Amino acid sequence: ELWHGTSCEALPTLLKHGLQPPSDTRPADRCPLSGGKGLCTTLCGTGCSFCTEEHCWDRCHMYGLGVYLADVAQKSHQYVRKPRERSGGGLVYSMLRCRVCLGNPYLIEGNLLGGSALHDTCWCQDPSEALESLAEEWSITKGHDAYYVKGLVGRQKHGLGVYNNEYVVFQPYQILPLYRVDYVLS
Repeated sequence: ELWHGTSCEALPTLLKHGLQPPSDTRPADRCPLSGGKGLCTTLCGTGCSFCTEEHCWDRCHMYGLGVYLADVAQKSHQYVRKPRERSGGGLVYSMLRCRVCLGNPYLIEGNLLGGSALHDTCWCQDPSEALESLAEEWSITKGHDAYYVKGLVGRQKHGLGVYNNEYVVFQPYQILPLYRVDYVLS
């Protein structure tokens, strides 16, 4: 089981329809489904007449257009936006605890060659040309269906690697949201 952090305002939609890999379009403010939720990509499908502007790289989706999860809640908390007001003051944050079928993930253990090197990747494919070093050789026969990005714990280059582990899946059937966890920071 892994953690997923996102806009708290998007959680009802995600719990109802499941987690989907993001589209490559920006949410339009006037969109009734995706607008005003603090998201960098839309929740809508390609048929939305509001969300039509292309999403461009801005230090997001480093390893492609997948769903990002973490084994450390603090990592996922970094992506939580738009907490709700608590009666009596303070903020209530929420994130999802998910069961994830990683299958045979490809290990990425090192830095990217450039910040946007894998941004437009939309399925688990050979990332070797975008990586500074390889932890394992890519083999189509291994049937990789996710990326396991090993945290570099201080050895990462700014914007090119991660401190904590990340898991990236590209198919909605790989993720089952189990719980919405609400919490406050003290």
